[in-house]
Amino acid sequence: MGTRPELIKTAPVIKEFQQNNQETIVLSTSQHKELLNMANQVFNINFDFDLDIMKPNQDLFDISINVMSKIKDFLSHIQPDFVFVQGDTTTAFIVSLASFYLNIKVCHIEAGLRSFDKHQPFPEEINRRLISVVGDYHFCPTKLSARNLYKENIKENVFITGNTVVDALLSISKLIDTVDIEKKFNVEKNNFILVEVHRRESFGKTMLSILEAINVIQYFTKLKIIFPVHYNPNVRKPAFEILSKNRNINLIEPVDYLTMLSLIKNAKLIITDSGGIQEEAPTFRTPCLVVRNKTERPEGIKHKFIIIAGTEKKSIISKTLKYLNHKQKLQKSNAPNPYGDGLASKRIFNILVNNIYHPFQENKGKIKTRKNV
Repeated sequence: MGTRPELIKTAPVIKEFQQNNQETIVLSTSQHKELLNMANQVFNINFDFDLDIMKPNQDLFDISINVMSKIKDFLSHIQPDFVFVQGDTTTAFIVSLASFYLNIKVCHIEAGLRSFDKHQPFPEEINRRLISVVGDYHFCPTKLSARNLYKENIKENVFITGNTVVDALLSISKLIDTVDIEKKFNVEKNNFILVEVHRRESFGKTMLSILEAINVIQYFTKLKIIFPVHYNPNVRKPAFEILSKNRNINLIEPVDYLTMLSLIKNAKLIITDSGGIQEEAPTFRTPCLVVRNKTERPEGIKHKFIIIAGTEKKSIISKTLKYLNHKQKLQKSNAPNPYGDGLASKRIFNILVNNIYHPFQENKGKIKTRKNV
């Protein structure tokens, strides 16, 4: 693992194997060192090895070269039975490729997500497609992600498990409520907007469009906006230039994971380009306005857990105003969480160790015919 989302989503899998007396070795690449360590204050995963690749202004070439150059000796020495990678980072792809070179089986957590546009999200869409090619076990969060693999002629060892992020959230649910965001940020619960944007493809003109829209949204809604600003200068510089003069937009440093979850849980609406938040928000029934043109997580769109707002200023403003009060409807709705039931890690363990598989059913209780499956 090398990023905060990777840690969050692998933590319950690591603990499941450790609690069942399986030997685990945890490798950190420290691709995003500060954010990784902040999340680990909650999950307390012991890193057995750290490649420590992070350096200022690193790009995809730096990450790829540094991980590949350091991972060979590690894997050759350890010779694990399985290498687990999560999601779609460059770390995950390079480690998968190195494992393939050494003939070590690759287990892909959160397999099969597709936007079908290699530039959105960039470079994640290509990373996850390539991991699927070299992977040996594919743990898909939903039926749709499993179908995506089937269409690519990847049919062996494909399992629908649910998303391990739900396992992680449920395991720390009591801790989330210990964070007093009202006192910490001077906001009322369910009466503020949370913003989280950081993606590479949002840099430049798109970022300016998003930030300008946020200014207008605050003016019209009169709501306080909380914006933890990513460390990347491509986000920080324009964010402070455009938004810092608005007293009702609170530009803060990146927060610890529990605080972030409390903000997600208690926001009236979330504006984000993040993939992970699209999965976390439905657990709390908080609507998530995605400032992208496409998503690889479309399962949340049906019940308006997820709303695609695009990247144009006018569209972002209009969609925000339209769905500003949508959380009230979601809280009254009995729509199931499309991303998991909290048992994904147990399914992964049982598949590999006990050869038992009970798939996650997204619409539990409803009988589906062969025609509409």
